[in-house]
Amino acid sequence: MIGVKPLVLVLLDGWGICAEREGNALAQARTPIYDRLAGTSPHAVLAASGEAVGLPAGRPGNAQAGYMTLGAGRPVTQSLVHINRAIQEDGAQSIGAHPVLGQIVQRVRPLGGAVHLIGMASPGGIAGHQHHLAVLAALLSHEGVQVWIHAVTDGRDTGPQDGIDCLSELLDDTAGAEHAALGSLMGRAFAFDDPAEPAALAAAVKAIADADAPRTEYPSAHLDQCYLKGISDDRIAPVVTQKYRGIRQDDAVFLVNLRPDLGRGLMEALLASPAARLLAGAYSLCELSGPARERVEPLFSEAPARPTLSETLARAGRSQLLLTESITEANLSLFLRGGTSTIFDGETIGVAETPPLAKLEKRPELAAADLVAEAIAAIKKADRDLLVLNLPNVAVLGRTGNLRATIEAAEAVDKTLGKLAAQIEKRGGVMAITGAFGKGEIMIDAETGKPWRGPTRSNMPFTLAGLPAGERRELRFGTLADVAPTILGLLDVPVPEAMTGRSLILDPEQADRVTA
Repeated sequence: MIGVKPLVLVLLDGWGICAEREGNALAQARTPIYDRLAGTSPHAVLAASGEAVGLPAGRPGNAQAGYMTLGAGRPVTQSLVHINRAIQEDGAQSIGAHPVLGQIVQRVRPLGGAVHLIGMASPGGIAGHQHHLAVLAALLSHEGVQVWIHAVTDGRDTGPQDGIDCLSELLDDTAGAEHAALGSLMGRAFAFDDPAEPAALAAAVKAIADADAPRTEYPSAHLDQCYLKGISDDRIAPVVTQKYRGIRQDDAVFLVNLRPDLGRGLMEALLASPAARLLAGAYSLCELSGPARERVEPLFSEAPARPTLSETLARAGRSQLLLTESITEANLSLFLRGGTSTIFDGETIGVAETPPLAKLEKRPELAAADLVAEAIAAIKKADRDLLVLNLPNVAVLGRTGNLRATIEAAEAVDKTLGKLAAQIEKRGGVMAITGAFGKGEIMIDAETGKPWRGPTRSNMPFTLAGLPAGERRELRFGTLADVAPTILGLLDVPVPEAMTGRSLILDPEQADRVTA
């Protein structure tokens, strides 16, 4: 089958597969349109976690890993893997021998400056990892540098109130670092998540830059008191320790991150604050995206994963429209495109504005209606070879822990799918439906019975709707890396050798063998 038009790839964030009904927003939601499409069209199951998406074995999938794999047509080794290797290595390849780390020491130690490490007190390994924070604190302390640790509690990629145990482990791991001490403590909604609420971001900057926040002598006890009030780790308001005095002359700030889009808002705000004139330097573990990229020097910088689906289509002279919304813009504008910010010929990225963060649970439809309206308008114009539509509703609402809102999000997505499917069917087009990572299918921790807000290890569904009766084919089990080759095959565009994924569509002989 060649030259499909229109061809629409719909990416449903958080739409994983799980047989359990309890805590499964997708199983409890009324989704007649999706159910009809999946039940009457060729259907497959895709691996979307661990090594299949460039993560350590057993690790849950996530947006960055999933979308990079989707776009590159191969698993793209993630920063978590690279940095873990550097920590485990000896000699010139180890993180302790990194030239940027040496540069930091040379800049701040002679002048009596300190390094402010800002990182996750969490083993989540998506926004950041507490082991990386502890290792860097120990290395810098060993060089005689004063280290202030600004610990960020998680609650989204871990249990909602696991922070007290994570902080205890972090403090134990840094207890032998003579010159390292805890400076502040706050939830990720204040420091790491982007976009952040302006008031939350301002409070984080005041705490780190000016030590302007309530003081606590016993951080663990403070967390315990927050838990008694029903506050989850991600919403812990900033506090500072008794001895912390803020950023001073010749200090440096160091963001211990794992994603280019998380924590960048905090770094940009710190660099725009009066404290910035005191700094000897600004650093990050992984390269940041956006304006902060020019002013923050990374220890690890990844080359773009090329060629991607977008680049391959552009080289073939095909046009494409990518549609998403502001809260998950990086999914399509950065990760799906292999980490490059270059816009290719014939490629357009459209971004709808997500409702204000404070209203998300009351607006589970997010910007889906606007996105689908834009997609339908493009289908009617028939001037695009591929439309990619990202509907992040289930993942975004799933991260709130609100099961009812997540069910409503799935139902809102289903209604928009109905409108989209009607237009595609009317024009004889094809719609591929899948997702990059699971979330909404598991919202209760099976071990604790408490809400679970993080991503999962679940597989993802893949549905190919609209194939003409004479063209219907069987699909095989695969991984997210197989999606790009499948799309290129439908458009009759050669698959680059670097894409190790294979088309999910079985030829007739293969289908006969599978059936037999």
